[in-house]
Amino acid sequence: MEKSIKSELIGVFIFNADCKAYEQNEGKIHWQLNMRDEYADMNEMIKRVEKLFLRIEEFNKKAKAAIAEKLIDYKNDFWPEYDEHLNWDAVDAGEYDVTKEEFEEAITLYDIAIRANDIYCEYDDGDLFGGHRIHAYFNNDYTLLSADV
Repeated sequence: MEKSIKSELIGVFIFNADCKAYEQNEGKIHWQLNMRDEYADMNEMIKRVEKLFLRIEEFNKKAKAAIAEKLIDYKNDFWPEYDEHLNWDAVDAGEYDVTKEEFEEAITLYDIAIRANDIYCEYDDGDLFGGHRIHAYFNNDYTLLSADV
């Protein structure tokens, strides 16, 4: 494996042997090209990461909406039981519920890993889930496959 590769759009990706991935951590979003799969093609990975980079605002907006859609019921209906400090009458009355819009506004894209067969994204939860990260997986057409906390 080469020690580094350069993207004209994103910058230099440095190979991390422990992770078997090229990483670029210069900006607000940390980018990774995951090379664990034996069929991972470096040129294809660069094309995919640059294509996503050019569409990142649109992708992130749609991704946040899809994640909110997927996790809103979990947040409002199930998550409060993990916090023993809440007022349970207020929980039952829905006082801790958030709207999809509030959910989308709260989360922040932090990591993107281009993998052989999908795209993995990690979001800061904006304290919706007590500081836990949100893990989201997308296909190569940017459709949400799954999301969890």
